[in-house]
Amino acid sequence: MVHLSLYLQPTKPKASPDLSIHLQAPTPDRNVFFPGETLAGQIRRQEHIVRPEVWLIVHLHGRSIARVEKKTGSGESQTTHHYNTQYTLFPPQQITCINGNPVHIPPNNPEGQAWNFQLQIPSHCVSPRLVNATKGDGWWARNQQDPERAFIPLHTQQIPLPCSLMSNQGYGSSRQMTWVEYWLEAHLYDVSPFHNSDVKHVAKSRLPVVIYPIPLAGVQPIRMLRFWSENQVIRSQRLLAGRSGDKLSFKEKMLKIVKSSRVPRLGFRVVADLPGGIQLGEVVGLRVGVWRLHELTGGWGGDSEEDEKHPDEKKEGRMKKKEEEAGGDGLPGYEQGEGSAQGESSTQQQRYGEDNDIKVCLTSLKIKIKATTSVSVQGRMLTNYDTTKDTDIARLELTTPALSLPGGDDSGIEIPFISKESLADRQQPQQQQADDAPPPAYDDSGKSKGNGKDAGKMMDLGALLGIKFHMKWFEICGKRYSVEQYRGGSWSLRDAGDLLPNFTTFNIERAYSVVVKLGLEVVKEKVEVRFERAVGVLGATGYSS
Repeated sequence: MVHLSLYLQPTKPKASPDLSIHLQAPTPDRNVFFPGETLAGQIRRQEHIVRPEVWLIVHLHGRSIARVEKKTGSGESQTTHHYNTQYTLFPPQQITCINGNPVHIPPNNPEGQAWNFQLQIPSHCVSPRLVNATKGDGWWARNQQDPERAFIPLHTQQIPLPCSLMSNQGYGSSRQMTWVEYWLEAHLYDVSPFHNSDVKHVAKSRLPVVIYPIPLAGVQPIRMLRFWSENQVIRSQRLLAGRSGDKLSFKEKMLKIVKSSRVPRLGFRVVADLPGGIQLGEVVGLRVGVWRLHELTGGWGGDSEEDEKHPDEKKEGRMKKKEEEAGGDGLPGYEQGEGSAQGESSTQQQRYGEDNDIKVCLTSLKIKIKATTSVSVQGRMLTNYDTTKDTDIARLELTTPALSLPGGDDSGIEIPFISKESLADRQQPQQQQADDAPPPAYDDSGKSKGNGKDAGKMMDLGALLGIKFHMKWFEICGKRYSVEQYRGGSWSLRDAGDLLPNFTTFNIERAYSVVVKLGLEVVKEKVEVRFERAVGVLGATGYSS
């Protein structure tokens, strides 16, 4: 069973020769409006009319609507439940273009007649109100919502006017639709409507108006936060000096598979500075570096299971033993020479650290911005899964050779190692960190806690690749791509909406998080690391489509 009663839908434009609305662009290069601006345009009629008195009234409306559809049952017994909340953002703004004047438009007149109008968009929400269903609205009249459950109390002063939004999330048995819309509506009457609300109009026209957030004064300071991956271990004979491009024999491949201690190993962590915010139209801050944990060469030691363990994996009693007594298999520290074995193995380690220039190359980059949309809708059948949805709002992916730098080869972008010297004074006196803990990130002011050398040696991928996000498109390596086109192949993502700044209105809340995946290659061995954090999307400094 599916309910056939009408439910809330986005407002659609309506224009005809009887009546049409035409807006003037606020500037030659912009066709959207900002809160507080003035709407200027014309109301036109081409159809023949002769009336001694007519009234032409124009209204500006604004509302925020959230709707959840929940299906229960299956087959013929399947039922679709609709739950809605609607808030008016301000009382209808009204202007009277014709007030009881005569109108005569002759037949077969393509030019017709036009009347100018001006209406100001409110800069903030004015007397917002929850519009509940009534009995005349059909079966969902029982869907009464509580204004106390709104994300913002209705009595709050100076509530910013939310920007235009049209977004669908979810699929299958649970779907969520949210929209914030503004529109002009013009009515032509031949009887005064001011004293009789039941008067029917002669003609009607509607025109949606797109409102964007007010531009910010300038580039905003963004606080960075440092993340680091788990220990990455590369096992390969190609780590030996002069063998980075060699083809491995069958025996060498088998030693790799069984993780023999005779196979050289390189341990490292990937350090990434992720931004706490993304400002539309500005370069995204994203710095990465490689922090070396330890490196081992083969040729000594046995294949015992204990020797294969990383120092972090050993039991507490074993960790107390000195590495030089254990044969040098689990070497702590950041580079060779610390805790190395004596004799020939020490010489091999030193030669390996000096002669073999190991490169960690970035071969793929994936950045995904996830939008979390929450709605304030109540319903007996609803759960948190129905009222909060995550959607990939923007996604970019680059792989080699597109990631190659100009003048370089197709191996990708080389990620720099962070040296031990740059970490010498990375710790605050009151902080205690483990030996294999990467340097701390930034303090509350966003400045590096260390001496700044490590931050300087990290690679700024955002600036290098010119990564910028806008509401409808993103830019990377000097090329623009549609956000919607690269969002994903699933049909449920096509109408996820634009990348809008974070906002909260009475029944809709939008927040974001960013996911960064780095595909790395070391001596033909591939690894992938993933970072994720909450991020705020800030408005642009000017008009940004």
